[in-house]
Amino acid sequence: MTTRARALAQVATFSLLYFACAVAALFVTGGEDGIAAIWPASGVYIAALLLTGPTLRGPLVAGVAATSLAANLWGGVGWLVAVGYTVANILEGLVVWRVMGARRATPFLTPATLLRFLVAILVGAIASTAMAALLSLNPSPTFLSSWATTVLLGMATVTPTIMFLVQDRRGRRRLTSPRAFAVLALVAGLSVAAFAQTDYPLLFLPMAGLAFATFAIGVSGTALGIVIVTAVGSLYTAMGEGPVSSAFASITSQVLYFQAYLVCLIASTLPLAVLLTRLGEEAERNLELAETDALTGLATRRKILARLDQAMQRAREEAGALSIAMIDLDHFKRINDRFGHERGDEILRTITAMMRDRLGAHGEIGRLGGEEFIVIFEGVWAHERLEVCDRLRRAAAERQWPADGPDTVTLSIGLADFSDRYTLPGEMLRAADTALYRAKDGGRNRCAIDATRAPASPDPRPRPRLASG
Repeated sequence: MTTRARALAQVATFSLLYFACAVAALFVTGGEDGIAAIWPASGVYIAALLLTGPTLRGPLVAGVAATSLAANLWGGVGWLVAVGYTVANILEGLVVWRVMGARRATPFLTPATLLRFLVAILVGAIASTAMAALLSLNPSPTFLSSWATTVLLGMATVTPTIMFLVQDRRGRRRLTSPRAFAVLALVAGLSVAAFAQTDYPLLFLPMAGLAFATFAIGVSGTALGIVIVTAVGSLYTAMGEGPVSSAFASITSQVLYFQAYLVCLIASTLPLAVLLTRLGEEAERNLELAETDALTGLATRRKILARLDQAMQRAREEAGALSIAMIDLDHFKRINDRFGHERGDEILRTITAMMRDRLGAHGEIGRLGGEEFIVIFEGVWAHERLEVCDRLRRAAAERQWPADGPDTVTLSIGLADFSDRYTLPGEMLRAADTALYRAKDGGRNRCAIDATRAPASPDPRPRPRLASG
C-alpha cells in the first residue's frame, strides 16, 4: 500500500469512527431535540484534524460532513435540521483547529498545550452552538445549553484520549500489559457498581478507579478510564437506572447532572495524570543523562559496568561465552598537554565514532573514564574478536589528523574472557587491564589477550596472544 493510500485509509477510518460514535451516542443517550447527552464524535473529529496533514484535511472534512449528516438523519431529525447540525459540527472542529494555532502539533502532555486546547474547545463549542441554533431556528436556552455542554464534553473526553494514545509511547506500552487490562477492568467494575444501582451513593467509586489507573498506567490509562466511565454512566442513565435517573425526573436534568459529574471527573483526574506523566518522563530523561557520557554519547562507567554484571550473570547461568576489550589511547595526556583539551575532546569523539563503526555491531561500548573505553562481547571469546579490534587499532593509526593536531593517534587494546571464578565486573576488568598493559609494555599500538586462560572456555584451539602493526 502506498503512502497516499495509507493516508486516505486513515481519513476513511476517522470518518467511519465519527459515524459510529455519533450513532452510538444518539442511540444510547439521545435526548430532546435529537441531541445526545454526550457527542464523542466531536472529539474524534478534532483529533483527526490535529493528526492529519494539510493535503488530506479537505477529504477529512468532507468525510466527516457526510457521516455527520447520515448520523443526524438516522437520529430522526429532518433534512434541514440535519444539515444545520452538520454545518455546526464541521464548524466547531475548524474553529478548534484554528484556535490551537501553529503549535497545534505540540504533544498534549504539556500543560500549555492542554490549556490551549481547553480554550480552543470552549471557543469551538460557543461557535458551534450559535451556528446550530441559527440554522435549526431553535434559540431556546435549553437547546443552547444542551448543545454546548454536549459537544464540549465530547471534545474534552475523546480528543485527549486519542492524542495521548498516539503521542504517549510509554503509555501505549503499558496499556498492552495484563496489569493495564486488570486496572481498566477495575475501572469498568467500579463504574457499574456506581451507576447500576440506587441503594448506595457510590458515585465516588469511578474517581477512585481513575486515580488508581493514573498511578498504575499513566495519562493514557486515565483518558481511557474516563471514556469507560462515560460509556457506562451514559448507558445506565439512558436505561433509566442508577442514581442519576432516580434523582431527577426530567431527561434534561439528568443530562445536565451527568455532564457536570463528568466535568468534575475530568478536572480532578486528568491534570494530575498529565503532571505525573511529565514527572516520570523528566525522571527518565535525567536517568538517561546520568547514564550517558556527555562528550562521547556512550554509556557511562556505572551503566556499562552494570551491563557487564548482567552479561556475566547470563554467561554463568547459560554456560555461554563472554569477553571484553579495554581500549586506551596511547600517550593521550601528552596530546592534551601539547594541543589542548579542546583538540583532545575532538580526538575522543572521533575515536568513539570509529569504535561505533567497527565494533558497535559486535558488542556494547562504554567509556570507563578519561581515554579508556570498554567493549562487551556476548556469545564469543576474546580470540574471536581479536581481528575486529585489531582493525580498529590499524584504522586509528592510519588516520590522517588535522595539521594543528598530532600526527598519529594509536590505541592499545587488552582483551579478556569470562571465567566462572569471576564474581564481580572488577575481576574481569583486571584481567583485561593486565592484557592492556602487556600491549603497552610490548611497545603500544597493539592488541593483547589475557594470558590466563578462562577455565570455563570450552574451545581448546590455541589463541593468538598479541597483534601489532
